Amino acid sequence: MNSRTLLSLFAGLLFLPGGAQESISYTFDDGQEQWETRRGQAELSAQGAWKGNSLKLAPSTLVRFRISVQPESTYELSARLRTESGSDNMTLQITGLGKNNVSISSALASWTEVKQEFHVTAGQEEAVLEAVFDQSSGGTHAWLDDIRIRRTGDYHEAVYNGIPPAPVREVKTDLGIAMQPDEKIQWMLDDKLGLFIHWGLYAGPARGEWYMENAGIPIEEYRRLAYPESGGDYFDAKDFDARKWVDLAKRAGMKYVCLTTQHHDGYALFESKYMDAFTSKQTHNRDFVREYVEACREAGLKVGFYKTLINWRFPGYYDITGTDCRPDNRFGYTTAAWHKENARLMKEELYCQVKELMTRYGKIDHLFWDGGWIAQQGTDADGAPFWESGKYMSEDNEWPVNPYFCDYDSATGRPLGLMGIVRKYQPDIVANPRSGWVGDFTCEEGGGEVKGPVRSGIVEKCVSLTPGWGYSIHAETPEGIKSLKRVKRLFADCMVRNMCFLLNVGPDRHGNIPPLVEQRLLEFGDWVDATREAIYGTRGGPWQPVDGQYGFCYKDNVIYIYFLGGYSGQTFTLPSLDKGMKARKAYDVCTKQPVKIRQKGKAVTLSGLQLATDDLTVIAVELNRNVR
Repeated sequence: MNSRTLLSLFAGLLFLPGGAQESISYTFDDGQEQWETRRGQAELSAQGAWKGNSLKLAPSTLVRFRISVQPESTYELSARLRTESGSDNMTLQITGLGKNNVSISSALASWTEVKQEFHVTAGQEEAVLEAVFDQSSGGTHAWLDDIRIRRTGDYHEAVYNGIPPAPVREVKTDLGIAMQPDEKIQWMLDDKLGLFIHWGLYAGPARGEWYMENAGIPIEEYRRLAYPESGGDYFDAKDFDARKWVDLAKRAGMKYVCLTTQHHDGYALFESKYMDAFTSKQTHNRDFVREYVEACREAGLKVGFYKTLINWRFPGYYDITGTDCRPDNRFGYTTAAWHKENARLMKEELYCQVKELMTRYGKIDHLFWDGGWIAQQGTDADGAPFWESGKYMSEDNEWPVNPYFCDYDSATGRPLGLMGIVRKYQPDIVANPRSGWVGDFTCEEGGGEVKGPVRSGIVEKCVSLTPGWGYSIHAETPEGIKSLKRVKRLFADCMVRNMCFLLNVGPDRHGNIPPLVEQRLLEFGDWVDATREAIYGTRGGPWQPVDGQYGFCYKDNVIYIYFLGGYSGQTFTLPSLDKGMKARKAYDVCTKQPVKIRQKGKAVTLSGLQLATDDLTVIAVELNRNVR
């Protein structure tokens, strides 16, 4: 880095004693290269920028910024992120802080501000900020701008002479709906593993689930994918057999499944009475959702529905007021007064179909909302006033739903909002926050790293085995599929942080899961089966993980140590146990081979370890009493 670049960088910094930085900003507007490209390609670009210049990242790119930090401090990281496709994922991560490493990501096609707090402990004076854009469904790019790292206060690490207390999940009430209590959502932490399935018309062109919007395909042209006239792109579904999908899920160790009942293209895989609905019942005379639900129930797996709020078949989505059409939409729509009524019809169809999904298929366990943001801008919470995401609808909302499609609260007679309808008919269901309501659980999306502490609420990590979520040609090539080691590592990072893992596949237009994807799932399932005692029913902790080296989970009186490949020692000493706790034995979970242990007071040391240097090793330590 030359002197001119250093001066440009220092202009955005305020310094603390010892050279640490009180605040850091990167705006990319001075034309200077303030980053190190570790792989891929990154360049300054005014095209598509947040303002001025932004940093544009090509697929498979990692850039790094080195920062000085003050020990025993809390910082806030914020930045603006945007992806070209809306389906790929970009990740920012703070590394070099061990167990205090953090990551945050976004897949939105509009500029989105992300924020993440991180802590610096005593003795730490340097950290690294990394921007990673690994996953790309079709040669798309991502942009980064307005990075700010600000010291917000002091941090003193809590020290426990024994087992620390478990994080407490906060149960909130938002928009008139309370989050599910622990007893109704703990099954997610017990089951751990789910299979996510993205399937729809987009499987025909094999360019991912955002194909319609990315390519700006007109509504009627896209509609042809549901009919033989589209030729080799025809979504014929001739091989669709939900029992095969569900059987594969079971063999891969999954305990629940979540199917995209309808993605943003507006094509529903179920029957709907709404007058302008576009459904598989119309095009194939089949209710694919019903077949899927029946297969899950036969197999004893919990049933999940993915349901988007938005619908690209309605131009009003980009111009809900009829006065301000988003100018960069891919379909060429411009501002028109009739868009406001069109947006209302989109909302009305949503209300009709949400009630249909909640009433026609028996008990539904899991609801994955998506697409709550308006015109693909802002946040899901920003869109909540339009969708009326909570318990009740408003009498003076500008986009009223026809009473014929409304549902009503039996106690008050008031019309119900989206989550009001959901909870009326599915009182035990758990839902994420992407409708604009706070959510029973939260999501960390994409293939980026999982870092940071044990999570205090229910968090579901959503990862696709291939670039994008819907079917693409990448699913037919070995290099287009995540390696077994990568999948295991992502899963292990979730396990030690008390998270769930939702692993996605995209079947082809015929309804087949690609052979190489199936093979990877089965390989993962073999490992899960061999490690099952350290997976199902466990909880992350009781101690914090150290990123890349090790982490813990536990069940009853057994602590499981996940060595993550970065720990190379032959001995390992656990953090302090409680008084009176005794280690009875230790063993390798997969091989069942015993491991030598020695205990002195509250300290237990494992010795003679033979750990994989580029893969996982899971060691169990059995105690004389329960961990908590």
